[in-house]
Formats: sequence, C-alpha cells, structure tokens
Amino acid sequence: MPKLPVGSGFEPQPSSGEAAGSAPEEESGSGDLESGATMRFSSVALKREIAERAAAAEARGEAAGEERPGRFATFFSGVWGWIRSRYEAFDRGLPIDGRIILGVLAAGIVAAGVLTSGFGLLGEEQGSTKAGGKGGNRLPDVAVLNGTATVNLANRVATEVVKPAGYKVTVQDNAPTQFAQSTIQYPPKEKGDAAQLARAVQKELGETQIEEMAADVEAASKGADLALVIGADDANF
Repeated sequence: MPKLPVGSGFEPQPSSGEAAGSAPEEESGSGDLESGATMRFSSVALKREIAERAAAAEARGEAAGEERPGRFATFFSGVWGWIRSRYEAFDRGLPIDGRIILGVLAAGIVAAGVLTSGFGLLGEEQGSTKAGGKGGNRLPDVAVLNGTATVNLANRVATEVVKPAGYKVTVQDNAPTQFAQSTIQYPPKEKGDAAQLARAVQKELGETQIEEMAADVEAASKGADLALVIGADDANF
C-alpha cells in the first residue's frame, strides 16, 4: 500500500490508550509492591524493613556490640543487691550511722589481737622463768670457787673472765676441796647453761668440763645457778 507523503496531514495518529500505555511508569511513594507482571521492592520499603529489624534486635538485647553478662556476673550482682538492700534496711533502723558501728567493731578486733599477742608473749616469758629459774635473756648467776692453793685466784678469774662474759658473780670463795682440773658444775636440768658458760670462758681457760653439782660445791655456791671451780690446770692464770 503506497504511503502518504510526510507533512500531508493525513498520517495515522496513535490512539489515546496507546499513548497512555507508552508513558513511563512511576514508583509508588507508599513503598508497597507495585502491581504488574514484574514484582519489585522500592527503596523506601527496603529502608523501612531494615529499620524495623534493627529495632526488634535492640529490644531483644541483641544489638551489635552489646554483651550479655555471664552466669557468675549475674549471680554476684544478685547477691550484692540482696546484701546491699539488707544493709540499707538495717542502717535505717539504727539510731546512729552504721559506719560508725563498723568502725568501732574493727577497732575492737584490732585491739583484741594486740592484747592477745601481748599476753601470749608475757605468758611464754613467765613459763620460761618458772622452768629455768631465769626470765628473758638473763644469764645464770655464777659462783667462782678456787680449787687450788693459789691465793686470790677466784677473784682474778671472776673479774677478768666471768664478768666480762656477761655473767653475774654472786660468790668468790675457796672450793671445799682442791681440784686437778677446772670444772663447771650445774644443778639438774641446767646442763645447757653450763655448756654455754664453758663456751664463754673457753678462750681464757681453755676447754672446761661440765658435770652435775656435788653437794659440798652446792653448799659453797650459796644458791648460785652455776659453779665454776678453778682447778690446778688453771692455777697460773
């Protein structure tokens, strides 16, 4: 069929329905699904869906970066809350500040500990005094007896040997009999003190034997804890 010349005014015109159908489709401002053969989500609907999901997650305590407390932390928090509530209730019923009472109790506990320790030390010292006849670090009293024919030997040994060693000399006299060797005599249970005195005079008198105190030496010692009897081996001291 021959075509009409362009510009003749007799060209075919599109119908009004076709013109409407050829117009570009606009997105719905409501964000809902658009009708038609193809299903599409609008950007507004997608943003709203993301916001709703984030709000739901935050409400359940699952928002990003949020950590749930463990079992121990939850238990400790509950116990501390219980103790704190009971203390506050107790404190409200007191006529004075509860912190003052706690301070007084703490001071009392400290004072009791100090006093108990002090009495314990005192008791130990008293027990030592009863057991050994001496208290604390006090050295035993010593009787220095001259068991030789050398005149003034007991006084010289007491002054130059026994006293400088820290011992108190209560008797300086002649022994009831003469001794061949110097001897330290001790009453029962005082052997340790005798050995200590022997070590103290060893530098000046040499090694000195120890033995239990004889009755005549005890009488000459007049109540001294130990007796140092100078024998002939130290006559030239």
